[in-house]
Amino acid sequence: MNYCDLMECKTTREGNVVVVSASGRLDGFGAEKVNDLLRSYLHETDRAVVVDMGGVDFMSSAGLRFFQLLYTTMKERDGRVAVVDVGEYPRKIFSMGGFLRVIKEYPDINAALADLRPAGGEADEENVAFTGRQGEGATLRYSGSLRAAYLGPFSEEDITAVPAPAGNYMIGIGAAAPDLAVAAPLVGEMLGIRGTVYTMTADGNETPDYLLPGHLEGGEITLASAFHADLDGGFSTHLTIAADSPDGVTLQDIVGKIADHLNESHPDYTGVFSFLLRGTVRGICSSDLKSSLLAAHRAATDAGNRQSPAQVRSMYFGKRPGALIPDDVTATQIEPRYDGETLIAFGYVIDLERAGSAVDPALLEPLYYTRPGSPAAPFFIYATGAVYTGVPFVEPGLLEEGIATTLDTGEFVALHHLLPISKLRNATVGIAPITRLDRTS
Repeated sequence: MNYCDLMECKTTREGNVVVVSASGRLDGFGAEKVNDLLRSYLHETDRAVVVDMGGVDFMSSAGLRFFQLLYTTMKERDGRVAVVDVGEYPRKIFSMGGFLRVIKEYPDINAALADLRPAGGEADEENVAFTGRQGEGATLRYSGSLRAAYLGPFSEEDITAVPAPAGNYMIGIGAAAPDLAVAAPLVGEMLGIRGTVYTMTADGNETPDYLLPGHLEGGEITLASAFHADLDGGFSTHLTIAADSPDGVTLQDIVGKIADHLNESHPDYTGVFSFLLRGTVRGICSSDLKSSLLAAHRAATDAGNRQSPAQVRSMYFGKRPGALIPDDVTATQIEPRYDGETLIAFGYVIDLERAGSAVDPALLEPLYYTRPGSPAAPFFIYATGAVYTGVPFVEPGLLEEGIATTLDTGEFVALHHLLPISKLRNATVGIAPITRLDRTS
């Protein structure tokens, strides 16, 4: 529930219907406050809004403009707007503007909800649809070793300059700076989406940034990478999914559904697939590199040299005296953040059991790591996502159009390495079964 600071208004959800309750003057000031509150609360896929006018005793032309904008937004989504408990004076203003011909009036909130819930969509039925057909397999090209970056051995020689992604999709650990020597100590989370490179420099500030394609073409900026993987090939299958409850669906669950589908429909499935996802966030849980990998490995190496081999554990997960613990290197957030924003994520998944028997271990092992002492997991999920706000509505299922709209019109606010427990309200996912791994120098 959200409240306006200086007037009586709040937003709540009844199933998949957004309810706005207002009390006071819906004049220029009040309309702006209600509009700001609703825009911050409205999800990209919301299609039904009811405004409770029971406490509104005055409405000006600014109030009508609020309803006009709201009606236009919902019409673009094939949705509906309703009002309830309209007082005598606001009804007169509505009638003068002809609004009650397109915005339906109900006597109370229960009557409105009974009629609007079908427009808002059912909140208790999970919708899962796969489209596409078995096509040519894709290649996952990578450089460096994710395993070495986290578990060692790792040194400055493992960080190299890489070319800017030419319109494709890329994930890894990297940083941008004037030269390699400056960038190497700063490598952190990195994501490439259609030529734009997002980075989270590991300088302790946890501040995301991005570089448009033109920024990297002149040669003044060096893109350094400890590890990066990119896709050579298309997404032959698409998944459209909507959560079956207000709690959302986890990334882990989405991955499981994709793996089950590939097991059934792709006889040549190797246990490795790449994915591109666009969805509405329910809550992101993350683990982001926040401090220098190089410094951490040097410290762990120095400490290891003072102990017997039996005592030495990984740089990243060591618990011995003087060793690093995860919080020294990463910022881990298991409390969900964000709700209603748009997420664009790219990454890859390894079904450890199936890939273990189908893929050359020498090519597979640099792509994943296992936390010492952690329980066995069926999948290794390596995914990073960019969070956007202010994105116009795009029909579910339109992946490329949705991504283009997000990049062109949305406001970039965050970059995170996603934990499997991250949740989405809905998602459209492009899926590329990997038939070949290619490790480049």
